[in-house]
Amino acid sequence: MLDVHDLTITFGPTTAVRGVSLTAAAGTVTGVLGANGAGKTSTLLGILARAPRQSGRITFDGADVTGFDTGALVRAGIALCPENRRLFPNMSIEDNLLLGAYGTGRATRRTRLRDTYDRFGWVATRRAEPAGRLSGGQQQTVAIARALMSAPRLLLLDEPSSGLSPVAVDEVGAVLADIARDGTALVLVEQNVRLVRALCATAYVLAHGQVTASGPVPELLSDTAVSDAYLGTTA
Repeated sequence: MLDVHDLTITFGPTTAVRGVSLTAAAGTVTGVLGANGAGKTSTLLGILARAPRQSGRITFDGADVTGFDTGALVRAGIALCPENRRLFPNMSIEDNLLLGAYGTGRATRRTRLRDTYDRFGWVATRRAEPAGRLSGGQQQTVAIARALMSAPRLLLLDEPSSGLSPVAVDEVGAVLADIARDGTALVLVEQNVRLVRALCATAYVLAHGQVTASGPVPELLSDTAVSDAYLGTTA
């Protein structure tokens, strides 16, 4: 579904991503791991043309989309669920969701809302409430649901476990596993190793903007040098 080749991203004199290559298949969750400042978020932003690429090729579902801008990439079927959720707390849950379908017709928005409410029953029940009243885990679910409102075939997720309790992390993990089972490709930037272990078959480890290790998650997590240097404890 996704093939990123030799992606390099710079911000002024700083090179945040150095020749990163990765792939993600439909119906799977691919992890992108690493310490703070490793280039994980910049990689996601580069894929979605939200960061300045200096080089690299992006292929999506067999088509070269390197020259597409963000709007074209979203229309092609790529969505981002950003770090820290970034909901509008004073807006209703439903209005937050509708932002995910910005630029589509009214009938399309209503159809996607119906599908979202079918998937997330409690969201439908509370759709008129301000999003700021929700717990952290509930807000993360709404942020994921907002990303799904663009009907993506590839969903990029930036630290969805950030700031959540262990119970909420498990709930978010169940949501992501369900999305993958529907055939969507997920690329998961994450530092919660337990969540990565539960969801990802394969992962890439970044350090200083470069891929330093990749492969099946059990192998990566069993590599003491990788886990100590970039992931911390794997317990």
